[in-house]
Amino acid sequence: MAGHGGQGVGVGDRGITQPPSGTARDASFARRMSRRTPSVRPLGVTAWARGTPSLPSVHASQPSSKAPWLPRTIWPTRGGWWFIGASLAIGLAAINTGNNLLYLIVAMLLSVMAVSGALSEQTMRRVDLHREGPARVFAGAPAPFTLWLRNRKRRLPSYALHLSEDRPSGGSALRQFFLKLGPQEREAWRYSLTFPRRGWHRLPGLRLYTRFPFGLFAKVSRPLLPQPVLVFPALHPLAPDEIPAALHPGWRDRDRHGHGASLRNLRPYHPGDDPRRLHWKTSAKAGDLMVKELEDEERPRVSLLVEDPAPGTSPDLIERNLSFAASLAALASRRGAEVQLVTAEGTTAFGQGSAHLDRILERLALYEVPVVPRPAPPSDRVGRSVRIRLDGPRPSAAGRA
Repeated sequence: MAGHGGQGVGVGDRGITQPPSGTARDASFARRMSRRTPSVRPLGVTAWARGTPSLPSVHASQPSSKAPWLPRTIWPTRGGWWFIGASLAIGLAAINTGNNLLYLIVAMLLSVMAVSGALSEQTMRRVDLHREGPARVFAGAPAPFTLWLRNRKRRLPSYALHLSEDRPSGGSALRQFFLKLGPQEREAWRYSLTFPRRGWHRLPGLRLYTRFPFGLFAKVSRPLLPQPVLVFPALHPLAPDEIPAALHPGWRDRDRHGHGASLRNLRPYHPGDDPRRLHWKTSAKAGDLMVKELEDEERPRVSLLVEDPAPGTSPDLIERNLSFAASLAALASRRGAEVQLVTAEGTTAFGQGSAHLDRILERLALYEVPVVPRPAPPSDRVGRSVRIRLDGPRPSAAGRA
């Protein structure tokens, strides 16, 4: 689903060691675990901030009422199978011979297995996993994620915890090893993921397991945090010749007081006026404090009209033009303009700011190519417009005052 932009390392007061990755034993163990455990539904997630419609977010954690350490499975390792076989053989020999020494050896072996199960359960118990991601994820750009592992036990530490991605289809997966997690302590694992295309993607689930203390048995959790994430179209810097005339600066003064950049008048200072508007040169000449009155400015309005492509258009060309539309929206928002997106699926209102830009990027990320092109609804007859044909080799722009 997604390529890895880089592997992170854990950080913490006690330090984290990184075991050699890619060994045959770890790879075979991960494959066995992925085949034996069925897939599960995504865990509960919060709503995407101010999105329409509501979308899941990557800033989701396990609810405290649902402990992430239940249920678990336990599987013998290769050494564990040999240990179980030796215990059975010695037990049969003790039954057939009646030798008290063999009975003592069998009792010792069974005690080792009981102690191993108790200590591994104590290690996995009350351990929480929480994933943090960026507010925006763009196609083709590495997205940093942070996994927090916390030991909620008040007095007992956890030892030898392994954290790995759950990939039933195989392939290389990220792995991290935590040697010791003290009481009420948490450790971080930072890594990055790269998503090749826009739209919905599912983050790989995570498995927490341990072979503590003797390496005879592996206690494994179910897949944790297999959350969906919405990937926005890629943003690219635009060259000067790629910026349409509709996005060029074009602020107009209004004949009234405001907060623009043009000077309207000078007047004496009154209590409560903003001290930053003091005109010091005029105040020095007049011998009294003088305040600047500014003109109000009308923000430019830009409509982005995205037209459906013709049947048979190359998907790569459609993605490039959608990325161009997203880059224009980000540029216009950064320049302070009010932006509107017009597609055949609907029209957004004019707005500005990061929340409004997220709504536009969300619509572009969820855009689906129709079988037959649909007529785009007309935009508000206000401001300027940029027409983008998704099947055109180069988007065409038309500006109007």
